[in-house]
Amino acid sequence: MITVKGTNTPIGEKSQRIMHFDDLLKVLGEFGRYQQIRLFLICLVAIVCAFHAMNMVFVGAKPDYKCHVPSVNVSDPIFGNTTEKDFQDFLQSAGKCKIYDASIASKLILSGNYTLDGIKVNNGTVPISKCTEWDYSREVYGPTIVTQFDLVCDKDWLRSTSKTLYFFGRLVGAVVFGQLSDILGRKPTLFTCLLMLLIVGSVAAAAPNFYVFIPFYILQGAAQTGLFLVTFTLGTELVGPSYRLVAGFLVQSFYSIGYMTLSVLAYGIRDWRYIELAITLPVVLFVPYIWLLPESVRWLLSKHKEEEVKNIVRKVADTNKVDINEEMLEDLTKTDDQSETETTGRRYTLIDLCRPGMIFLSLNVWFNWLVNAMLYYGLSLGTDNLGGDPYINFCIAGAVEIPAYIMCILMLNPLGRRRPLFATMVVGGGACIASGFIEMIPLKITLAMIGKFCITASYAIIYLMAAEVFPTVVRNIGMGVSSMCARIGGMLAPQILELNRFWGPLPLILFGGLAIFSGALALLLPETSGKPLPQTMEDVTDPEKRKVAEKGIDMTVCSPGTNKDEDILNGK
Repeated sequence: MITVKGTNTPIGEKSQRIMHFDDLLKVLGEFGRYQQIRLFLICLVAIVCAFHAMNMVFVGAKPDYKCHVPSVNVSDPIFGNTTEKDFQDFLQSAGKCKIYDASIASKLILSGNYTLDGIKVNNGTVPISKCTEWDYSREVYGPTIVTQFDLVCDKDWLRSTSKTLYFFGRLVGAVVFGQLSDILGRKPTLFTCLLMLLIVGSVAAAAPNFYVFIPFYILQGAAQTGLFLVTFTLGTELVGPSYRLVAGFLVQSFYSIGYMTLSVLAYGIRDWRYIELAITLPVVLFVPYIWLLPESVRWLLSKHKEEEVKNIVRKVADTNKVDINEEMLEDLTKTDDQSETETTGRRYTLIDLCRPGMIFLSLNVWFNWLVNAMLYYGLSLGTDNLGGDPYINFCIAGAVEIPAYIMCILMLNPLGRRRPLFATMVVGGGACIASGFIEMIPLKITLAMIGKFCITASYAIIYLMAAEVFPTVVRNIGMGVSSMCARIGGMLAPQILELNRFWGPLPLILFGGLAIFSGALALLLPETSGKPLPQTMEDVTDPEKRKVAEKGIDMTVCSPGTNKDEDILNGK
């Protein structure tokens, strides 16, 4: 029998059936002192994840610029009242990427046939050439990769491409490190990502040119995504079922704190190389985690590492001041679980999600993921296009995420999933479109932040819905493709932002239009709140079986505290 210290109340007797870890956590404490301390330590890693997820906003910022003009001697009396600045302003008036030939203009004036005003009237007489050097404004930003590597004019496409390649790195990281965490364990993968982030971030900060910088920046994206995935998994696997939503919310809240803190660091440091170092070097502070953080007990159980499981459980019991006996530990390390393929003899693939009856649902969910990710990152990366102070705009964009997650937690159970998803996407899309046409900067920023608030909420909702609409036999496959679509949406976001060179409001109009269209499509998805999770393909494709399932016959309805609800907060 097990008793809690300080009481004589029996918690439970040795069961003849196998005890699962969630059952034991109810004895140990689902969110006791041991979990609270470790979860806080894990949440600190999420801050660093946010630093690296959004640093391109400041590292790749594009300040105002104009062609560089060498010093010009206008002391000859024939120049009259023309100052050196007047002459330079004329040369630069050809555009940001072109310049009037200084030597020809000088010769025309010195010949006595032209004055500077006369040249301006007959500017066809002075040839125009492409700029080779530029002067960059330091009014808002310090040195960035744009100013360091001259990513303007003919090289301007490299700036947006660098952001797209960073998101490609995130796509690779999600695939590679997701697999590694299942094979090697959560803890080894965590430290692999931390070490990789330290190395590639430091090398990127010292890169002598763009072509050295970009491969390490891609690897930085891969390491950041792997780190966040493992961080979130460790946090939610650490606590009991009824606290997983809280754990996920805390991890995401610290991510948002990191989001806001980055704007403060960037404002104070300004130089992109030092910003890179400032967000990378804190990784060394996590070295003590080698001894402080345990491996995931759930992963250890899946790999039948019984002794390690027992040692960790004993530490949890000791810290939480709970007595357990060896019989319970023995029951915990027994297993009777079989995989889906073992019990059915059938292995499901992506093709099953593209069969009649499933393909339209699958495409709808995947398109919603792509659009939500595109808007989330588009609005995050585009805060410098809104006017006003870009540092304050970015900080506000991070701050609105926390109330968005709180709203989701409060409204999803009473209102369901489909209607809130539709409402947040339509309102968010409308706010984006309106923001594109508003000239008044405070109102423009307010509308853009309303859009960011709504898209943050809709991103969380579609994540949860995807976990609920796909049948158990193909759920991991469906979620994997959904995550890949999100990465593709992130890759597209920087390219859409570049369309503002053709028409300022165009990116926001596209974002808003896609959000409204995607929200309308969401109404075609089945409502999943309070409904049984589909187990087989027939549960989704067979209308009669679906009606029976919705009545709760022979199926288990997922309550708010079940495992699937943790995913509401893993929208990134």
